[in-house]
Order: sequence, then structure tokens, then C-alpha cells
Amino acid sequence: MKKITIYLISIFIIIMQYSFSNATERNLITQIDDPHIQIGSNFFGGELLVFGAISGRDLLNSDIIIKVEGKEKKATIREKIKKYGIWINDKATLVEGIPNFYAVHSNRNINRIIDKEFLVQEEIGVQNIKFKSQIDSGQLEYIYDAIKKKNKENSIFTENFTGIRIIGNKLFRSSIQLPMDIKEGTYEVSIFFFEDQVLIDSDISNIFVNKTLAGKYIYTQANEKPLLYGIIAVIIAWFAGLIIVGLARVT
Repeated sequence: MKKITIYLISIFIIIMQYSFSNATERNLITQIDDPHIQIGSNFFGGELLVFGAISGRDLLNSDIIIKVEGKEKKATIREKIKKYGIWINDKATLVEGIPNFYAVHSNRNINRIIDKEFLVQEEIGVQNIKFKSQIDSGQLEYIYDAIKKKNKENSIFTENFTGIRIIGNKLFRSSIQLPMDIKEGTYEVSIFFFEDQVLIDSDISNIFVNKTLAGKYIYTQANEKPLLYGIIAVIIAWFAGLIIVGLARVT
């Protein structure tokens, strides 16, 4: 109910801004329903609503791309090679520049919206994400492709080329799914508006993901003190089992 109320109020604000804007201006008006996302132990994923309009323009013949990107992380990748008839881990490769979350939504295929050069420059599309490595290996492209594939399978990297809905040729709306294991931090939301394969306007906003106090405590204990966390979890489960058995005997 709260999310719907915020959404309706934001839509009203956008309509008012749109109505009073100069028709000759080209200003992209955007809104995020909830830029502060709280996650706790009962968080099983959510959605990020992005919507807006552009003053003085109908959206019927326009194109929109939304990109959401989290902070970059590093990962050590070990190639598997077959040696002496068995598969073993080969040398490690440190890969940098991996977003901890990445999503692209558009109203149609991004390759039909703008040229490849722009997509590569802005890193729009999973295939255009740029990783970095200090090691010069002939297997780098294979490693990069494997990282992208794994993250797509885990819904960490997502693409939806029909993920933006045009409403009444004036407003656009997109619902971007957030995974249940999304990390804390700042996420950048970039919105690009095109006409006839030309960038007309763009906008960048931030959303902030934070754990609730209870969720943060559980996460910290599980990661920093896994043995203690495991023992406590077992004890709690044991007591819960005793309670259930006791109640069953009473009834």
C-alpha cells in the first residue's frame, strides 16, 4: 500500500512538471519510487520502480534505456585444465571491474536503438561490460564470458529489452527486479532518452541499499564468526524442536 501511494504521488508530480514545462525544452523528468531500500533477514528480493517523462516530447516514436549498476568488485578466477587425465585448477586470474549488480531495461532491443559504439562506451548491455585484469592471457575473453554467463544465470546480471512500458505516449515506467542477496551500497541508475538513434537527454540518480539492524547483525555474525553463528543456529533449532514436541504431547 505504501509503495502504491508513493508511486501515485510521484506520477502526479511528474505530470505537473510536464504540464508546466516549456514545450520547446528537452528535459528528462525521472522518479524512483523508493531510493532507500532496507533489507533484513526476511528480504527475498524486491523491485525498483523507475518512471518519468520528457517535456515537450511524445514517447510514441522515442526509445528509452535504463541501466542500474552496483559498485565494482574483484574476483579470483581459476581456469580448469585437464592434466594426467584429471581436471585440476590452473593459475589464478584476478579480474576487476565486476559490478555486484547490473540490469538493463529498454523498450526494444538496444542494438536497434543506438549504434554499437555508444553502447560500448556507456557499457550498456551485459556483453559491453568492461572487466580488467593485470594478467595478459589468451584466455581472458573466455574468462570474461564465463563470468557474465554465471552472473546472468544467478540473476545478478539481467537484460530486459521489453522492460519499459510507455503509458499514454507521455510517461514511461519500468520495474527492475532486485535479487534476494543484493549487497549494501550505492547503486547508480542511468536513464537515456533517444529519438531516431540520437541521444536527446540523459539522467543519473542513485539508490541506497542498507541492511536493517537485525539483518546487519545476522549478516555480520554469519560472515565474521561462522562457527559461533552455526552453534547458535543449531541450539535455536534444537530448542524449537523441543517446544514443538512438547506442544504435540500436550495436544
